[in-house]
Amino acid sequence: MEPSIISDKVFNLMGCVFYGDPFHSAQEWSYENEIGKVWERFMNLSQKYASLITRINKNPKVGYELHLEPEEYNETGKYYIMVGVEVLESIEIPLEMFLKILPKTIYIHFTTKVKTADREVQKVYADWIPNNGFEDVYPYMIESYHSDRYKGLDDLESEIDWYIPVKKKAS
Repeated sequence: MEPSIISDKVFNLMGCVFYGDPFHSAQEWSYENEIGKVWERFMNLSQKYASLITRINKNPKVGYELHLEPEEYNETGKYYIMVGVEVLESIEIPLEMFLKILPKTIYIHFTTKVKTADREVQKVYADWIPNNGFEDVYPYMIESYHSDRYKGLDDLESEIDWYIPVKKKAS
């Protein structure tokens, strides 16, 4: 799980959004929590708009999950979750979906198993980022689910890719 650096990447994500505490109805890593419900809504809309999504989807084998912490996150514990796909361009999209164009930045990219994800992500934030001359730049992270490597939450071999936006530490 050695992280790599991706420079000057822009993510154009299209999908469905939730704001609030995604774990108020069920625990983390559960299809029953609000994140699982947003994925279900997105998958249903993906079928409804299949021809459009097929045409604009940058990589049909990958789904993305954006976790974005607003300024009030530390006080409220509420944040945005967006699930969807990376699109080639910002064009007219289905009314029920949203487009988020994330800033061009450097990303730390790494892969974890589902079952060790929390521990590995904490390790990257606590150790790898500061020890390699980087610091957080934006209050979000992206999870990426590749259909060839993600087989479900209960599959011990399932993998998730992570993208954390960073910048070089000031000297």
